[in-house]
Amino acid sequence: MTNPFKSFFFIGKSFFIISLGLIILTTGNTCTPQISPGHAQIESQISVIPAPAFVDKKPGKFRIIPGFRILSTQKNRDVRNIINSFAEKLRKIEGLDIPIIAGSEIKIRDNILVIELAPKKSHLGNEGYELEIDPNSMSIHAYKPAGLFYGVQTLLQLLPPELETGQDLPGFNQMTLPCMKIIDTPRFPYRGMHLDVGRHFFPVSFIKKYIDLLALHKFNTFHWHLTEDQGWRIEIKQYPKLTEISSNRNETLVGHYRNLPHKFDGQQHGGFYTQQEIRDIVQYAQDRYITIIPEIEMPGHSVAALAAYPELSCTESSFDVSTIWGVKEDVYCAGNEKVFEFLENVLSEVIDLFPSKYIHIGGDECPKVRWENCEKCQARIQEEGLKDEDELQSYFIRRIEKFLLSKERKLIGWDEILEGGLAPEATVMSWRGMSGGIEAARQGHDVIMTPVSFCYFDYYQANPETEPLAIGGYTTLKKVYSFEPVPLELSEKESRHIKGAQGNVWTEYIKTPEYAEYMSVPRMTALSEVVWSPRESRNWDNFRARLDDFSKRLDVLDVNYSLGSYKVDILSKYDPKTQKTWIVLESEQFDTPIFFSTGESHASPEIQIFDRPFTFDRTMTIRSGIYIDGKLLDDMSQQTFLYHQGINKTINLLTPFSQRYPAGGNRALIDGITGSKNHRDGFWQGFEGEDMTVVIDLQSRTKLKQISAHFLQNTSAWIFLPSEIQIAVSKNGEDFETITVIKNDVSQRKSGGFIKEFLYNFSNESFRYLRFYAKNIGVCPNWHPNAGEKCWIFADEIILR
Repeated sequence: MTNPFKSFFFIGKSFFIISLGLIILTTGNTCTPQISPGHAQIESQISVIPAPAFVDKKPGKFRIIPGFRILSTQKNRDVRNIINSFAEKLRKIEGLDIPIIAGSEIKIRDNILVIELAPKKSHLGNEGYELEIDPNSMSIHAYKPAGLFYGVQTLLQLLPPELETGQDLPGFNQMTLPCMKIIDTPRFPYRGMHLDVGRHFFPVSFIKKYIDLLALHKFNTFHWHLTEDQGWRIEIKQYPKLTEISSNRNETLVGHYRNLPHKFDGQQHGGFYTQQEIRDIVQYAQDRYITIIPEIEMPGHSVAALAAYPELSCTESSFDVSTIWGVKEDVYCAGNEKVFEFLENVLSEVIDLFPSKYIHIGGDECPKVRWENCEKCQARIQEEGLKDEDELQSYFIRRIEKFLLSKERKLIGWDEILEGGLAPEATVMSWRGMSGGIEAARQGHDVIMTPVSFCYFDYYQANPETEPLAIGGYTTLKKVYSFEPVPLELSEKESRHIKGAQGNVWTEYIKTPEYAEYMSVPRMTALSEVVWSPRESRNWDNFRARLDDFSKRLDVLDVNYSLGSYKVDILSKYDPKTQKTWIVLESEQFDTPIFFSTGESHASPEIQIFDRPFTFDRTMTIRSGIYIDGKLLDDMSQQTFLYHQGINKTINLLTPFSQRYPAGGNRALIDGITGSKNHRDGFWQGFEGEDMTVVIDLQSRTKLKQISAHFLQNTSAWIFLPSEIQIAVSKNGEDFETITVIKNDVSQRKSGGFIKEFLYNFSNESFRYLRFYAKNIGVCPNWHPNAGEKCWIFADEIILR
């Protein structure tokens, strides 16, 4: 299959490459900063994704040669299916018959693979496994069949990717595998990927291919978004109009929703899955140890259903299946008993099709305007003693949950189900950030983390100028890999309610299976490691090297994956051994040369290839990009590093920054990098509802001329300037003297993103320690749309001269 997007970014293998593993040398300096783990660590690991929890490499190799057999004493149907599936792949190799034999039939245990359940290995849990490769034999043991399945997936990644083709393979009958022992268990019990088939319908063949991709990555949950304003995709026999009317829309929006006037393609779009097709897909997923969670949207995102049954709306007027995206005001009428009768009947058929313990009911983006003006809804509020429409939504969700519990199922919904009070046993999918998940976990509810900033794979993943149309945003592969599902704000007990994470593929602008693959892979590859591998073992450079191997398997599987971003990140990293700040250039691309210049704007910059970090002792501007065949593949990156007296000094944050806006981490305020007016640019450090207090150790008594600091205000993002700045100095780090208080003179009501510099000129003070305090106004003012909510301080750099 031709990749319509990859061709924009193809890197010829004949192009010379250099390592970004970074063996770091600096002219005139024999010290080597420990900034990147480099290829030494990469080469010591096996090339498996997601990375196993424990690998012990041993001397020797195992050879798969003619006569190779699989041994199992198991009569368990699931185990036999796992073995047969693996054997069928190997039988495509010329000269390998791969007999499957019982233990009593064999005396010599060499050139053999043992696949067995091990009742004594309960410590592996339901999904863990042990894979051992010795010079004479291999074995996979697990406590449950799912663990054997994942052990086989790992073994397949150690074998040539050509085995995935299902075609005859001559010349592969002398394969060797390095000896090792792997003990592997997943970090989270819920590892999910989502697919929206409501906005655009996808054929059964692709749904199965998508499930295969999930199995390859050791995901265990497929969240199938089956209903939307723009289409109803599941056959419900009691309500035939849902497939006759609701599954088809007259036309589809062309271009982006924000482009006005709207244009349409004039072509009907539709499709649905029959119940027989769904049963087949559910079984297909179960055979790969994947649970399908169906989503039936309510109370909102229901216009398609209302088009077939308008009497279920508040207005009872006629509707068309929506042809444009966005949130619609027309929703199910919460005061109409017929709505609950309809939904319970629909859910009864859904429950019969899907054995999942969870049923997803959406619950997101439900405008209340129709309920506010609906006599039935207002009567319901009065009858039930509800305070407002938020509590009416809670009533709606609780009532549906009660029905699901009567069917021995559990409700799961997007984080809006928190509004008005959470249903007693509901599980929350936190998508609008981490805060909904944090709140739910603190209330004792289970949580699936799927924040939009890390887990929405309909966002751009590279330069929008060179990428196909997407909904917006910017979520790179590296950003997905950096995601940590367990918030630091939670206690150990509360953290146990974080059951895992999920990537979401919304399809407003994703029309084809090829495009869905392009947007989801390899970002799902990065997420698979986030949810499977131990947190402490995750390493971006290591992952990037393994992904280079993994992509060969994706090629064989004919996956239309993205090659990612060609943007160069220009960063500063402090090395405690050398006590210096180093400039580092990074890209998502593995082993691809990065070009840069350090020339000032008035000079002719000298083009160089980056091969090692370098220090700076003056203010300089770095420009960098990736060129292939003389063509710049993304916008030229540019970053100015301000050299000042705080660079390479020690900073102590007495107030912790928010993990949502960490900037460059603990040293971000003295790393030489300033932010832009965009609070999401990655260079602003955020403090939510807290004052900011830091102490800088100048390491010796010093006379400074000036101190300045930049702060951002963007009231629409709840970011306000500090009300005042206090600067204090000390000679011993304990006794501080406040030398100035600077009041903010800019109105809190000033809108738009802007930066204010707070500046103070020293007189003749001599000191070693400097304490910088910025006072947060605390909560959004009464005039603000979110009055009473915690507000933010955003700082980028404390500049000492």
